[in-house]
Amino acid sequence: MQENIIELDLKKYLSLFSNSRVDFYRFPGNYGDSLIYHGTKTLLDELNIDIDLVEIDSDIINDILFIDGGGNFVDEYDDVYNFLVKKYRMYKKIVLLPHTIRGKRQSKLIQSFGPNITIFCREKVTYEFVKNNAIKVEYYLWNDCAFYNDLKNYSEVGKGTLNSFRVDVESNKKELPADNEDISYDGWCMKPLQEFLVKIQKYEEVRTDRLHVAIASAMLGKRVLFYSNSYYKNMAVYEYSLKKYPEVIFIYENDYNLVSYSQIRLVFLEHFNNETVKTKGNILDLFSELIFINHKLWHFEDLVRNLELTDKLVRETKRRIDKANQLRNDIIRKIDFNLISLLNNKESKDIEKFVSESPAVFIDRLSIMFIRKFEIESLVFRIKDNKNLNNIYNQKLNVINKQIDFNGNFLDVLFDRIRLGTVFFKIFNPIKIYNDNNIQKYLNRLQQDIKKKLKDSEF
Repeated sequence: MQENIIELDLKKYLSLFSNSRVDFYRFPGNYGDSLIYHGTKTLLDELNIDIDLVEIDSDIINDILFIDGGGNFVDEYDDVYNFLVKKYRMYKKIVLLPHTIRGKRQSKLIQSFGPNITIFCREKVTYEFVKNNAIKVEYYLWNDCAFYNDLKNYSEVGKGTLNSFRVDVESNKKELPADNEDISYDGWCMKPLQEFLVKIQKYEEVRTDRLHVAIASAMLGKRVLFYSNSYYKNMAVYEYSLKKYPEVIFIYENDYNLVSYSQIRLVFLEHFNNETVKTKGNILDLFSELIFINHKLWHFEDLVRNLELTDKLVRETKRRIDKANQLRNDIIRKIDFNLISLLNNKESKDIEKFVSESPAVFIDRLSIMFIRKFEIESLVFRIKDNKNLNNIYNQKLNVINKQIDFNGNFLDVLFDRIRLGTVFFKIFNPIKIYNDNNIQKYLNRLQQDIKKKLKDSEF
């Protein structure tokens, strides 16, 4: 049995089958499954792998079988399970493309598989499931095949919000938006993608619990508010594949009881016991990520103030600071988008109710206070032999503790006011110019002018 998580580039693995022909099982489905299929076909075409489509009652055409990826090998659906029960001993080699897998019957079947089967898992929860049940099979971790699609022809800047929530057995929502349109439901597993993609590209923002609506929207550069389905699939794929898209925001819509200063305080204190991001699968992960990146920034900024650094190291550290600041800003936005839902934030035309500092910005500042407290405590420990200096920094420690208590208590007051509707906050979309290639030459000229002014300045 494999011990550590092994990621294996699917393209590299499938290149072993280049210039060959294989049987290919594509189970029924919707537009999401079609996005997977077309991504898979793009990959297979690049590798010159031809396919013969087979069904459960088909004859064996080739001695190698590929089963397309997806979320069908679970208790909610029977297609992949029934196909494998009947045929897994008939092929010399079977490759199950990136899948989500769960359930007792799948567990028993995987335990019976021989070494002729290779399983690709599309997220870490499934990987652990397969790992715990695999006796003889190979298993690896890799991204959903939908990511192999080339969507560059669908780059329209859209307007408005598309609500596209599922209406089937995997739905986790008690109520659906009045304008809900489950665009994935109207497709089938190999349907051309144009209608599906044209629908998405019309919008600026997409709210969905459909995994492949989220994936397609992310690839098209849309802002995505991504919600959970009836089990772990959406969150797990988000953590493994979609989190790298800064405009994809997972909404922890049921974590009402976790939005309090006491919970945030525990997360911040836990950070200093082990300076890593602890994954809990809820909104506390965002608070953990925030203090983690802020502590990194603290160290980077300390480093860049070191006069002994070479110019090269200063430049490298400043680049790392810029990158960390962007990550920090992304996390702040993700927290605020979640708090809009969890606090039932209602925008009002009464401008007097508007608070210009959002809760996430306040939480960000609070995290820096905790970092400052930790660093002062570290100094106090190191200077315990210097009584005068120790007294000075213990006084500083008392001050920062009072600041933390005051701001922490106010944070709960702010949460309550938002819940009651006596105040509201807004999320303003950032206006970015430095990543626009069309304006880069003008920015370069502007920077030259700034350099000249700075050179002539007294500062």
